[in-house]
Amino acid sequence: MKLGIITGTTRPGNVGTTVGEWVIENLSDRTDVQLKDLKVIDFDLDLLNEPTMPGQANGEYENPKTAKWADAVKGCDAYVFVTGEYNAAPPAAMKNAADLLFVEWNGKPVGFVGYGFGGGQRAIKHWRDIVGNLKMKDVEATANIFLGEEFPEGQFTPAEGKAEDLQKVVDEIAALNSQA
Repeated sequence: MKLGIITGTTRPGNVGTTVGEWVIENLSDRTDVQLKDLKVIDFDLDLLNEPTMPGQANGEYENPKTAKWADAVKGCDAYVFVTGEYNAAPPAAMKNAADLLFVEWNGKPVGFVGYGFGGGQRAIKHWRDIVGNLKMKDVEATANIFLGEEFPEGQFTPAEGKAEDLQKVVDEIAALNSQA
């Protein structure tokens, strides 16, 4: 299974990149997945500038940045969204990246690794509604990183059990993917 790890924050000095790297490192020994690192910041996406609504575009986009993003996304069978939480919601750049596409997401499994002072739980709650509209299949398990406890003095120190939480997310994604 080709698993896209989508890290969504674009803020300079963000912790999302660190969390995304931790996700990839912890999944690299799995033999049932091929990891694809997709950092939203690397695609420099414009804000919803396609003239055709994504649901009607049938995967064809005029903006070269959107087309490059679409190619990267559609090359995956499933995803882990590494999402921060900004004012109880997902990062705007990541939401925009999701909103730019439609058919590329349809029917594909997705799981969440959330981070923030509340573990990204409120952002994940929003994501569950969003991915439902994109016709994705979200898994129940989550991995939640609490900034206050797991980033003491700016250094990422995952709490006991977090790697296992991540593995459970991917186990559930793999199970959903095998049903497709």
